Amino acid sequence: MADIDAVILMLSRRNGRRKPARIQTKKRFRLHQNVQQLPDELLIERCRFDRETINYLRGLLSDKLINPYAHNHPLSVEAKICAALAYYTSNSFQTAVGNFVGVSQSTISHAVTHVTDALVELGDHFIKFPPPESHAEEKKRFSDIAGFPDVLGVVGCTHIAIRAPPGDPHTFLNHKSFHSLKVQITADVNSTITSVVARFPGSSKDCFVWRKSPMAARCAAGYLGTGHLLGGSGYPLRPWLLTPVQRPSSRAEELYNQALRKTLREVARTCRLLKKRFRCLDGARVLNCFPEKCGRIIIACCVLHNIAVARDVPLPPDDPNAQGLSRDEEEVEEDDGADEEEDTDSPQHQLGLQKRQAVIQQHFGKL
Repeated sequence: MADIDAVILMLSRRNGRRKPARIQTKKRFRLHQNVQQLPDELLIERCRFDRETINYLRGLLSDKLINPYAHNHPLSVEAKICAALAYYTSNSFQTAVGNFVGVSQSTISHAVTHVTDALVELGDHFIKFPPPESHAEEKKRFSDIAGFPDVLGVVGCTHIAIRAPPGDPHTFLNHKSFHSLKVQITADVNSTITSVVARFPGSSKDCFVWRKSPMAARCAAGYLGTGHLLGGSGYPLRPWLLTPVQRPSSRAEELYNQALRKTLREVARTCRLLKKRFRCLDGARVLNCFPEKCGRIIIACCVLHNIAVARDVPLPPDDPNAQGLSRDEEEVEEDDGADEEEDTDSPQHQLGLQKRQAVIQQHFGKL
């Protein structure tokens, strides 16, 4: 009996030491910012887009951003879009953007990724070259700038600063001594981006990026007809891509170069407007992502840029006026010349020489 009493006493003491059952309470979630209640001035300041355009983006992206399996008080489509826009346009770390929307840094990161992927999927719809039926009108608009004939677009490159990627960071180190992606765009007179390539390291030559771009293949296939693009001295001379005369020896060639460079400023102006609206691209703070994701963010910003241009969304009052960029800001970033692999004896180069000379003689020889 004594043994039984001892066992009972031991069990009772053990039960007495057990912690009481935890009382479960309802989980409390952080309150998200109601986008519909934000004043228009704050939306323009933080997102660079007005309420009407944000609603337009919601209509475009809602099918791609709604997660039917989401739980635990997920972000609304409007909040995701505003979070991504605030990140693109604030040049601020994601935690600061989170304070604006009312969510954590991890939630902002997921929102930026989802919105970026959705915008990239729409890239072909918003970033496209003018169709053949509008070529005559495009040529007229470009001719009004400096009298250069048959121009359908201008092409140039700009650097977008990124963090040094692991593995081979020296490949991304450009001639300005910072790590970047070299981004090539073509643009029209209205500063609309008509093509973009954002996947090559900052050390790449303009000529190399051009040869690997889809636009080069389209031009070679005859898509431009009798028209052509204009490019800087780093691009290869082709019948569909005219470049400056390196050492002009006549007044006609000098006039040709002047008209080409004045027209070519449209692509530099487009790059400047893109970076003014989306501060994550302006280099003050690098894009802190792997290069592939940086490229997708750049393309997403290009899609948004074209939407802003099409809908006449103004830049904020504290940013430089879209009408008055300085001459220094309009200078095109050019390589010193075509890379060493360029074959100046190729048939395409010779045809480019012939077309360039014909343009000089017919349009600038009598001025």
